[in-house]
Amino acid sequence: MIFLIALASMAGFILIALADLAAGSGKARLKQYVLTGITGYIVLFLVIYFVLPAFIIQNILWLNAIGIFFAVYVLFASKQTGKETKKNTGLNLTALLFAVLFIGAVVCVIANFAVYQSTYDHVIKSTEEEAKPLDEEKTPIAIAPSSVRNMMNKKMSVVPETQLYQLGSLQTQTVGDTNEYIAPVEFDGFFKWVKGGETSGYFVIDATSLSAQPEFVENKLAYVPSAYFHKDLERIIYSRYPTYIREGEARLEIDEDGKAWYVQTVYQPKLFTGKANGDDIQVVVVNPYNGESEIYDAAEAPAFIENTIAPEMASKLNTYYGEYSGGFWNRYFGKAGVKIPNDNGTEHGVTAVFSEDGSIQYFTDFKSPKENIDSALGYSMVDGRTGEVTFYGGEKNNGIMDSSGAVQVVEKEYPEKKWEGKMPVLYNIDGNPTWVISVLDANGIFKKYAYVRAADSDYVVFGDDAESTLQAYRLQLSTDPSTAESTGDAPVQQVSGEVTRLYIAGESSGTKTIQFLLEGQDTIYSISSADAPYAIFLKEGDQVSFEAAMHEDASSATLEQISIVGLN
Repeated sequence: MIFLIALASMAGFILIALADLAAGSGKARLKQYVLTGITGYIVLFLVIYFVLPAFIIQNILWLNAIGIFFAVYVLFASKQTGKETKKNTGLNLTALLFAVLFIGAVVCVIANFAVYQSTYDHVIKSTEEEAKPLDEEKTPIAIAPSSVRNMMNKKMSVVPETQLYQLGSLQTQTVGDTNEYIAPVEFDGFFKWVKGGETSGYFVIDATSLSAQPEFVENKLAYVPSAYFHKDLERIIYSRYPTYIREGEARLEIDEDGKAWYVQTVYQPKLFTGKANGDDIQVVVVNPYNGESEIYDAAEAPAFIENTIAPEMASKLNTYYGEYSGGFWNRYFGKAGVKIPNDNGTEHGVTAVFSEDGSIQYFTDFKSPKENIDSALGYSMVDGRTGEVTFYGGEKNNGIMDSSGAVQVVEKEYPEKKWEGKMPVLYNIDGNPTWVISVLDANGIFKKYAYVRAADSDYVVFGDDAESTLQAYRLQLSTDPSTAESTGDAPVQQVSGEVTRLYIAGESSGTKTIQFLLEGQDTIYSISSADAPYAIFLKEGDQVSFEAAMHEDASSATLEQISIVGLN
């Protein structure tokens, strides 16, 4: 296919040569055209072979411009200057073709501005007022990818002939019931590929367990991104699907039988532009053992593939959605409805998170186009298989800090250690928008989790693991009367028992928060006097009963009503 593309790129050269020869330029000029044409074809072939430009209109234009320059060389290098009319025929056609190329380039530039509204219209999108409350079992908190890469690099010594390889791109995937990170080992340069021929396999690690260690799976793969020539995965995809633009890198995914596949997001752009249709994204799936491939609509790919949408494509869809709802000029001048995606994600501004059904979603929060405004306008989740952008706004997300502000809050806690906040993701924890952030040292080693209440930076809880930090955070929320109804979708339980410990805290507004323990239970129950005025008379030894919306094994619960035996 590359041979044919190089030949098509010589179309302008061939037209000029034929026109000039038809005007009677002579055999000497014919020889020059043949020799120069062969040279031009070789140059274009090499350019296409190594650059791999998608065969779309704007690339056809500049490739043909290169070919036409070779024709110009023949016209001006010719010694047959006596017959100017013959030369003028070629020069006139050259000027005409350059004019066509220039007009085509202008059309492409104008089209790129004009289609922004259309790119927004073609994004698959929906809006939700509020995300579902966090269920730590169904939507577990993932480890920061930089920490995972650090652990995998330390295990590279277990790879056979490890001197040939380096760690490849990290992929988030659900295999069976396990949320995993997967990263192949790739060749570390041309001569390492010549020596090895095949890669050794890939690393896999539980994506949600801090105590997990990477496991190396030996699995020899021949057609990989770091191979060269006929085994270069990118070149294989290009030669079979040259009219598609490749978005991001090809990434490894593992099916339920442990077989490896490389997945590459591709799309055919809008006419005269490089812009994607959000509702028409494809994916190429390549068998790395024999090089065979298939192309699918993103949502129709084999079921084991969670990420038909590359992080780079998810980031692009967020940009289309947030910035160009009113077209190009509105983005930079009127700015009505413009939302700018933050770039604090782990990959190309987005962060992969696990959803309840095991699929992968890409998280991004949005900020105002106005400078010096740190509040978030909401956030999006981009479906890893369909590319659908779901935007979460709503009243509870009004005025919350954005991811940059949350990271700054965390980093100010440990300035002397120079720890960094990474992978900020906004969760709905019992009705409270909450930033969950991984705290890493300068080497990418995990140190702590931080839970930051998005509406109030004074509520920050640090912990060594996600579950205990979550419970400590819920406990802190329970002491705040303003969160008395922040129980989300937790199941309601009927509770009764004898009060064994009691603590009453006063607020500046006069409201009191009553906290107590029941005999034989570890849960801390909290209720505000604003909801239950008689609760201030509660004492140790009282028999109480109430309904509590609480998660299983929760360390705290906030109540709205309570019945105290003997007190009406």
